[in-house]
Amino acid sequence: MTCAMRKLAFATILLIFFSCKEISFKDTQPKGKKSLQQIPEKLHGTYLLSDESETSKDTLVVNAKGYLVVSDQKENLLGDSLVLKYHKGYYFLNINENPEWLLRLIKLEENGDLTYMSMDVEEASFNALVKRLTQDVQVDSLEVSGEKLYQIDPSPKQLMKLIKKGYFKKTIRMKKIGS
Repeated sequence: MTCAMRKLAFATILLIFFSCKEISFKDTQPKGKKSLQQIPEKLHGTYLLSDESETSKDTLVVNAKGYLVVSDQKENLLGDSLVLKYHKGYYFLNINENPEWLLRLIKLEENGDLTYMSMDVEEASFNALVKRLTQDVQVDSLEVSGEKLYQIDPSPKQLMKLIKKGYFKKTIRMKKIGS
């Protein structure tokens, strides 16, 4: 099971597994863009979730207020700790993991499927990611409870540049199976 699928199945896309590290954000992204109060109707529905190897599957149900991963049975609602924004064809799912924000990108495909992207990587290649990232945006580090966190605070233009450069990778396929 991939790191992203572990996150999905056990923490409903909200928790980080210890085998993964990721770059976090100081604030919700993109900065200066308004938060959506509801999930847009075109995203509502039931989706089959699977990792790239198709070895692990689950079901996601999306409605106006939030989402539910069937195996977890915990509804995740938009609010102070789960913020959704839209900018230039992407939905930005911001997850508050105080003192940091985790960011996931969701792109609606023409066939109704969703592409889910994140910047998390296996620990072995994390240092290379940080080094590469410092060429495009300032990376700050801070220590919290003995763990070193790496944060960035890009402008919306810088964030879109990071997306175009491939920093966010497709981690989960969400195939629409019902409305």
